[in-house]
Amino acid sequence: MKLLRLCAHQIRLNEPLPWNVRNEPGHLLLGKGFLLTDQAQIDTLMDRGVYVDQDEYEAHEKAVKEAQKKKDPFSRWAQILKRTGQVLRNHQDNPCFAQDMAELSDQVQSAMHEDVNAGTFEMVYGDPTGYSVTHALQTAFVATLAAERLGWSENERITLIRSALTMNIAMMDMQNALTTQTTPLTSQQRADIAAHPTKGRAILEAASVNCSDWLRTVEQHHVTIDGRGLPQEQSAVSPLACMVHYADVYLAKLSPRANRPAFAVNVAARELYLKSGGAQNPYAAAIIKEMGIFPPGSFVKLANGDTAVVLRPGATADTPQVHSLISADGWVFPDTRPRDTAKPEFKVVAAVPRGNVLMRLDRQKLFGYATA
Repeated sequence: MKLLRLCAHQIRLNEPLPWNVRNEPGHLLLGKGFLLTDQAQIDTLMDRGVYVDQDEYEAHEKAVKEAQKKKDPFSRWAQILKRTGQVLRNHQDNPCFAQDMAELSDQVQSAMHEDVNAGTFEMVYGDPTGYSVTHALQTAFVATLAAERLGWSENERITLIRSALTMNIAMMDMQNALTTQTTPLTSQQRADIAAHPTKGRAILEAASVNCSDWLRTVEQHHVTIDGRGLPQEQSAVSPLACMVHYADVYLAKLSPRANRPAFAVNVAARELYLKSGGAQNPYAAAIIKEMGIFPPGSFVKLANGDTAVVLRPGATADTPQVHSLISADGWVFPDTRPRDTAKPEFKVVAAVPRGNVLMRLDRQKLFGYATA
């Protein structure tokens, strides 16, 4: 029996193991189907080193690829994004708004678990059809991933999704306009921004939302100014609002504005970590640990000069699985080229901001999904 050592991203919290997990001598530690419900359990396993039978692993991978031919997560995320915009923009004339949001949050959670790397890729890379709606969906995705890392319950994660999707329901048009505004905020704009959490709660109440945790999270989601450290007195602050807030701040840095370019992903993570209080802030720390410094969908520069896109995490934080897109001399490869970033010539030497790569990617082809 030939054994392969498992990486941290291959064991998911609250998801049944797809194969038997063994120690280095090959003795069974955890059976196929075992459910790990505590991140500390996964961390302990990774520290001691865990393995899988190569034949069993490859058989599972083959089965996954066969299933992938029948599903396309990128089309599903596009449908979810479109539906999110429809539900949010028509809240005033929709007596079923709360029910529609419940169904939408279930769809988001289901899509996340189908292929988390493809989902992360779409959130980080995806072409926005309107910043406000796209940002809401991104925030729901990242906040929920971080909540899973912290072991939050399913009910808490569902509420987190609904809250993130509706956090800016009171200023959607203004939020879109601000992405192209080059002048400083007016006094009226500042007042509208300050008031939108309270107005958002009022909108939800008028739409027959009666979940107190959802309403409270939307009302409190501006916990700090620009993602600073948590307030000294936290007893009155919703933990869900804190998670939404720091995911909101992190993702806002990845999007360009008229007066600044998008941040590189590692710069955005470092700024959030330093400004929010570092390891003393469990919400920001969980977001950064879950996303990593080079998340799927981000762009990187390699030691040989290539510009590449990250598809999946690698064995270590600084060795992601990537495909090269552009050569050192600016030539666009007709077909993307997989690179082993553990090799010196393909080592990741820098993150590249999203706005620096002006090309559309065939995500289905990159991930091996059949297109219609």
